[in-house]
Amino acid sequence: MDEFKLNKYASYNVWLRELLLCILTSNSSFINAYRALNYIYSLGLPKDENKIMMALRSVGYRFYRLKARYIVYALNTFDSKMAEQLRLLADRDQFEAREFLMDNLYGLGMKESSHYLRNLGYFDLSIIDRHVIDFLRTYLELNITNKLTKKRYLEYEGVLRSISTFLGIPPGIFDLYIWYVETGTLVK
Repeated sequence: MDEFKLNKYASYNVWLRELLLCILTSNSSFINAYRALNYIYSLGLPKDENKIMMALRSVGYRFYRLKARYIVYALNTFDSKMAEQLRLLADRDQFEAREFLMDNLYGLGMKESSHYLRNLGYFDLSIIDRHVIDFLRTYLELNITNKLTKKRYLEYEGVLRSISTFLGIPPGIFDLYIWYVETGTLVK
């Protein structure tokens, strides 16, 4: 949690790295995403879609074509000015900041945008993934689906927010706890 809090005040380069990591973790394990990210950085973070695609493919990363497109778009779009705009927005309203990310960057939906903001030290949003859904289904005996529309995402997030408020912990930390309970591991 402390690392996330520090990231809120970190440099643009840290924010960019976290963004690329969140793009890569979607539909992939953290370990594979982290390995792919480190390899791309070892190549000097090229803005060439083919180079990134080949790099992702060479480390066995799935969806290398699509993610290469998302990464290049982020490298060309997410500059220090946009990062500062996001910081100001997230300090004021994290829900608006999530919408801003989804509207302005490829490869970031509700979950990935929430994940990114959590990694930057903003804890008002929940990361609704299959582990959280399983938790809600098992422990609250809710009849819920894995198919997440925006409406359903917000509903499930509301359930987590209610529980986290009752427990006195931020939603973005509560979902991390659920993830730990469900997987037995703790990674960002």
